[in-house]
Amino acid sequence: MLLFYAAHRSQSVEMLESIISKKLPVHQVMYCTAIEAVEKRLRRPRQDLEIILVSIQDAIEMAHLTHMRALLLDMRLVLVLPRRDEATVAWAHKLGPRFIAYADNGLEQVEAVLDKMLGNIRPYKAIAGF
Repeated sequence: MLLFYAAHRSQSVEMLESIISKKLPVHQVMYCTAIEAVEKRLRRPRQDLEIILVSIQDAIEMAHLTHMRALLLDMRLVLVLPRRDEATVAWAHKLGPRFIAYADNGLEQVEAVLDKMLGNIRPYKAIAGF
């Protein structure tokens, strides 16, 4: 399952949604528009949650993610930042993402990264009797 967080509608978010819809069926994607919903989901058992794709719009969202850093450490995290400035990129690296893209340039690379990540996910198999 992929969790996609984007609080605000934008052209880059629509492009990311298009990429996701080409890669995964709807039932394997959880869309969140509130950061609290992301935190709530990360506090639940995560055996089926493989990738988190986050589109950051502002410093407030960055601060919320920083508070959730411990919940994100063992996740395959892909961040889409609003701009490529030194402070924002330095902050993003503290979260340990597998990939960083920028809303104004490079979203095509997110598709390639998701292909690679999805190719490395072992299919979930139900165990008889459980």
